[in-house]
Amino acid sequence: MAALQKIRSKSGLLIGIIAAGLLAFVFPWSELTSFINKSKDKAFTVDGEVVTTKQYSDRIAEWEHFQKVMSGQNSLDETTSSKIREMVYQQMVTEIMLDKQANELGLNVTSEELKDMVTTNIDPMLYQIPFFVNPQTGQFDKAYLNQFIQSISVDEAGLDDNHKAEIQARREIWAFIQNKMKYQRLEEKYSSLVAGSLLPGATEAKAAFDDSKAQADITYVLQRYSSIPDSVVAKNVTEKDIKALYDKRKNNFKLDSELRKISYFVKDVVPSDEDYEAVEKVINTVYEKFVTTDNPASLVNEYSSNQFADAFIAVSSLPEDMKTFVQSASIGLVKEPERVEQSFITYKLIDKTTAADSVKLQLIPLQGLDQTIAAHVSDSLINVIKGGKDFATLANEIMPGSNGGEIGWATEMSLVGTGADVVKKCFSAAVGDIFPIVINGQTQLIRVQDKTNPVSKVKIAAIQLPVIISDKTQNSIDNELNQFVAENGNMENFDNVALTKGYNIVPNAVVSPSDMALGQVIGSRQVISWAFNNKVGTVKKFDNLTNKRIVAIVKNEIKGDYMPVSEVSSMLKAELINDKKAEKIIADLKSKNLTTLDAYAQAVAGRVDTVNFVTFQTNNISGVGYEPLLNVYAKHGQVNKLEQPMKGNAGVYVLDVTAKTDNANVYDQAQAKQAIRQENFYQLMSQAVLVLKEKMNVKDNRIAFW
Repeated sequence: MAALQKIRSKSGLLIGIIAAGLLAFVFPWSELTSFINKSKDKAFTVDGEVVTTKQYSDRIAEWEHFQKVMSGQNSLDETTSSKIREMVYQQMVTEIMLDKQANELGLNVTSEELKDMVTTNIDPMLYQIPFFVNPQTGQFDKAYLNQFIQSISVDEAGLDDNHKAEIQARREIWAFIQNKMKYQRLEEKYSSLVAGSLLPGATEAKAAFDDSKAQADITYVLQRYSSIPDSVVAKNVTEKDIKALYDKRKNNFKLDSELRKISYFVKDVVPSDEDYEAVEKVINTVYEKFVTTDNPASLVNEYSSNQFADAFIAVSSLPEDMKTFVQSASIGLVKEPERVEQSFITYKLIDKTTAADSVKLQLIPLQGLDQTIAAHVSDSLINVIKGGKDFATLANEIMPGSNGGEIGWATEMSLVGTGADVVKKCFSAAVGDIFPIVINGQTQLIRVQDKTNPVSKVKIAAIQLPVIISDKTQNSIDNELNQFVAENGNMENFDNVALTKGYNIVPNAVVSPSDMALGQVIGSRQVISWAFNNKVGTVKKFDNLTNKRIVAIVKNEIKGDYMPVSEVSSMLKAELINDKKAEKIIADLKSKNLTTLDAYAQAVAGRVDTVNFVTFQTNNISGVGYEPLLNVYAKHGQVNKLEQPMKGNAGVYVLDVTAKTDNANVYDQAQAKQAIRQENFYQLMSQAVLVLKEKMNVKDNRIAFW
């Protein structure tokens, strides 16, 4: 019986186990896991529509590819990649919102509009695309745009795989560009529609006209709040006062997302004295060899990461220290080693000369030809040119679109990669000389189009040895920081001990999920992501950064619809302190019973200032900035009446309206309404999508993944 009773008491558990088993049989575990993971896979949502991490990462890859093509780079740095992630997020959110609104409002961007943006009213975006820039002028050229469009419209039949791949790549780029153009235009339409819905009333138009009608000259004395230490009045500001002001301004502290408060410090990993001493011994040995060697080039190639450049360089382009040395040194003299930032350098003067600093070259490549055949072809071309054919014309015939074969100005150092023989030929030739050269097995026909005037030039063999941070130094720093985390990785000690130990602590920094980095620290996005995915009190040392370490602690989670009063109390207290200062200044000045501005100026150790042509609508007053008090008195103040001390933004004012005039404009209701619409139109356009984003309940969950 006892056994039966025990079974009955566990029957609920048994039923649950059986049910789970049946569920696993009907719904395989792998599919259940996939379903759960899929439900969590939300990079962000817009009005309930989910964008998965794959959709987001695919668009990032697309944008990164476009950026690489546009910049000619094979890889992107972290800063650029972070900016692209944020731009992709903003773009995808905007696209989803605009698609929804366009469907409801009947907005659209037709194929005819897109065609017009390419053929007639060229979209400004196209002016920024390198493919459509004329290399001769450096400016947008519609002919290059048309050529690009034609190139992606060709029939692929009969083309090799390389050509097909190139056409496909160009089509993808064009699809990317057109998508951007489409949504930019759709956003313009939506924003214009919203902005155009503002219809000023007659009362508003008349009030705006009256506000701008009166112009006043105002003379004033200002005692700034900064003239009184905060400590004088701070005791009069209570927590109750702060809370009351917070409640009054609460809408100013609305949160778009959760925030985290962290404290952190960055420790630079730099070479130790021992690291410098080790490299200094090596450079001293190199110096001794430099003095005696007859082959400085081989010594440079042995010790330096930068190989010897067998070329002259203009003295004027050298660093100041090197310039001073070569101007007085004799050939063969070696500069004693010196420390330059995080390296040691020594160099030897090899030769001096006076020659052109740069040559301007034109080139006709003879590609794909055997060198023997290329030699005959180049001789024939030279004879054609000698017979009167213009080099540029011939270059364009052989290589269309080559800008006459012009490759621009070049120094010896810029040509050194082509070989010492090429450098010597180009710089020893006279202007107008034409000759063949061989670069990487390919014959090129070169013409010296122009040369600069002769300057002083030198040939230098330089060896620069960087001071590398040793493993011993890195381990020492890591051990130091590991010990700090072990002993002080808690809320009570972290900030104070970090400050005591001399670390550059940043206490109580508030970060948001969209922050790209901590300040300017490259690679620190990972700290922000970590802070949002770990509990308050968690401490971590980040050591996967280049020559830096970051130690951080999560101090607080800031959640809810509004920033808590505790997070903004210092700002509110500063405002209340100014209010108390204003009360004190006004009371002190009134007690003196002063009757002139000069007397007030003397009392506050200040001066009498004047501003002219102030209206009720002047937003930025010369020498003052934004000061509504002066705007009010420009409209309502009495002329030549000394006003009592009054509280302003920057301090307490005593003022006198010395002159007031009304402009001669006649009120025109239609014109006044139009002025209001124009004044607010672009502001409303810029805010339309931002307001829509608030209404669409956009939820950014990227911090969980990145």
